[in-house]
Amino acid sequence: MVARSFLSRLADPEREALLTVGVRRTFATGSVLLFQDEQDDRVILILDGRVKVIRANQGSHELLLAIRDPGDLLGELAFIDGLPRVATVTALEEVEALVMTAGALRGHLRSNPDVAVALLESVTARFREDSVQRMQFAALDTLGRLSSRIVELADRYGRPSARGIVVEMPISQDELTTWTGASRAGVAKALQTLRELGWLETERRLLILRDVESLRGRSA
Repeated sequence: MVARSFLSRLADPEREALLTVGVRRTFATGSVLLFQDEQDDRVILILDGRVKVIRANQGSHELLLAIRDPGDLLGELAFIDGLPRVATVTALEEVEALVMTAGALRGHLRSNPDVAVALLESVTARFREDSVQRMQFAALDTLGRLSSRIVELADRYGRPSARGIVVEMPISQDELTTWTGASRAGVAKALQTLRELGWLETERRLLILRDVESLRGRSA
């Protein structure tokens, strides 16, 4: 289950007040909202659109860490601890966002403790979700981890059709591979297995889940 977003935890008056704290900006597809290792004081609230969170290691190999959706906060860890960014955030599609300075958000939290609690709950829920998923992934093979990621995409973005649950892929197959935590060859083999089982069909930037329950069971 995907953790509830920060914005969804706020009552309507709290949301309206928060939207006055920063400046609304639109980011084109492919635009970088935050840079890894950068030290700045911005916190960004996604209002519309999706982003991907990528971390590059020392060999410049990029790892997909997460996909963030409307209502999610970006840059909250650097806001809390004051350290440089741990990842780069890039728009997967046109994104509308509220950009806030750390000082402005901190002042707002001081005078609105319920919003501060919502931020704490959001960060804690995300940490808990990531921790549980890491433990689950440790016990799964590549096929199981891939099935888990595919089910997550379906739960978040899937739409019913006569063919099954259709997911327009927000990420590339290479990004799906790093998000799964496996090799390219391993994920390619797992995808082929899922197709042969009749659980999944794949097209360019499209997944069709033919047997969601089997996929869900394989990912448990």
